[in-house]
Amino acid sequence: MTQLLSAGAEHLTGESQLSRAVDEQAECTLVWPLEGNLFQISFFAPEISRQAHPGEFAQIWVEESHTPLLRRPFSFSRADPETGEIAFYVGVVGEGSRRLRRFAAGQRARILGPLGHGFTLPDRPGRSVLISGGLGAAPFPLLTQELLARGEEVVWINGARTAGELYPDELVPAGVDRVIRLTEDGSSGSLGRVTKGLESHLRRAQRAYACGPNQMLAAVFKSLGEGSGQAVPELEVSIEAPMGCGFGTCLGCAIPMRSINGNERVLGLCCRQGPVFPAAMLDWERLLAQPAHLE
Repeated sequence: MTQLLSAGAEHLTGESQLSRAVDEQAECTLVWPLEGNLFQISFFAPEISRQAHPGEFAQIWVEESHTPLLRRPFSFSRADPETGEIAFYVGVVGEGSRRLRRFAAGQRARILGPLGHGFTLPDRPGRSVLISGGLGAAPFPLLTQELLARGEEVVWINGARTAGELYPDELVPAGVDRVIRLTEDGSSGSLGRVTKGLESHLRRAQRAYACGPNQMLAAVFKSLGEGSGQAVPELEVSIEAPMGCGFGTCLGCAIPMRSINGNERVLGLCCRQGPVFPAAMLDWERLLAQPAHLE
């Protein structure tokens, strides 16, 4: 029998605070076309901008119609409480993102957020390594800004299949100590995947954050476990899962977690306990065995 972690379970990573969420009528201020089907879209949403934290997400109702029927989840790439703006880094992969790409300044959308449980920020300065694959770069600009504001040294491993899918240099926040680019076809930066030379990049690091396809996240976690005896930094990962409601009602984003007692099959909700989890809390074997539409 599979147990769904309850809202009151003491061993949960943490849960989103739905009392912070706002359903705001937001006005598009800019659509910035990037390489291929990538773009960054900004909205004036002052209430949400004051609440959003790195790793959290918003549910966007792209159009007040039945196509697409449900809101679409997007991680916050930027949130500036001084200007009231929020921004999302998006790739066109379906009808929702396709319609969002056609937005123009002045057009409005309903945005519900912030939702989810985000990244853990350090109490004292140290060294953080960010590991992104393709669109997994989306939450890292906001995370980077928060880390730099705390005096953190930040190294960003920016990976993708090809050069046109890398997070653009011009959008990387100023102050990052080093950006390491890798592409699987060698069209930009070094040839290889984000796990290439990962051990050396993690030396002296206290924390590591990763976001990208679940297969990539599993490989990063495995790579940390196969180190040469050096101290392994804490790894938090932002997981991909299908989300219908975004706040724990539909149960569509249930993902397998490691059992506390080793016997129960435990599930957590990506939209409430995640999308950010300590990597060690996830049952990677079961997660990667899920059907493709559940990844």
